[in-house]
Amino acid sequence: MAEDRADDIRPMIRQAPRYEAIEQQLAVAIQTRLLKPGVVVTEDPVARLFGTSRTPVRKAFNQLEQNGLLERFEGRGFVVTGADAPLRVSVTREMLGLSQLSATQPPPMTADRIARDFEASVVQALPFGQYRVHEQAAADYFGVSRTVIRELLSRFQDRGLVRKDLRSHWVVGPLTARDVEHYFAIRGRLEPLALIDSAPLLRPDDITATLERAHASMAEGDSLPPEQIELLENDLHVTLLAKTPNTHLLRIIHQSQIALAVNKVFAETVGTRPFGAALTEHCIVLEFLLRGSWKAAGNALEEHLHISAARTRKRLMSFSVFPQPDLPEYLRAIST
Repeated sequence: MAEDRADDIRPMIRQAPRYEAIEQQLAVAIQTRLLKPGVVVTEDPVARLFGTSRTPVRKAFNQLEQNGLLERFEGRGFVVTGADAPLRVSVTREMLGLSQLSATQPPPMTADRIARDFEASVVQALPFGQYRVHEQAAADYFGVSRTVIRELLSRFQDRGLVRKDLRSHWVVGPLTARDVEHYFAIRGRLEPLALIDSAPLLRPDDITATLERAHASMAEGDSLPPEQIELLENDLHVTLLAKTPNTHLLRIIHQSQIALAVNKVFAETVGTRPFGAALTEHCIVLEFLLRGSWKAAGNALEEHLHISAARTRKRLMSFSVFPQPDLPEYLRAIST
């Protein structure tokens, strides 16, 4: 029962990253010569064919370049390796192998199909200022109805990712240092309570596996991908808390975890090096849990959140010197 209740309030549990699925599909298309040598591919048309945003396509292209299947084109985009001259053609679903895929694998529900990429773009915008979400532009971008976009925006509103202004326009950001301070104040009080409630119901084997995953990640040094950091954060701040019978407590915690967006975007923008100290703090909490010292684990989690709040505020301030991200056209900056 606790697992069922937790399903509705987990902000970071995800399937395999979208870009990996796109990368694999493109690799198969190239290797089977559906996508022929010399064909020029760019982010926007491929994103539309996959029904996603440009961000996972960009990551997939970069990985395929590293694997030698694509190379950067002198103009815009990439070119499939193995040809003497570029071939400019309109890329179709058939060229990507998507027609065969859809014949055997029905697409998921429309809202769920685009939810991950829509959310990722909103999260990416949060630390950089204030943006209006243009519903029709988002619907056109993803190839869905405005009803689907509104459904997702309502979900995001429940999570604190978007809000409505006085004119009932959907607005993202800005996430300020004061917001971060307030969110962490809530988390610092409530997450330890949830952990102490949840701890007696956790299986020792699960705690051990979580601790081993944290130690293995520490051994990797600075090479942690953002998706792995997301999983590690999920371990401590979602999974370990999820067995508390107090679902109202979990829901409030969920809504206060918006500040995790700063760390996610920071990792994607400048790398993951600062996460080493946080992992050490994770391990301290987990070691107390293994000993059955639940109150000490709660105190360690509170201290971790106190330190993390300071780190997050510094990271948020650093965004002022970063260039504005390449956001989809449905996110439009609001001048202040």
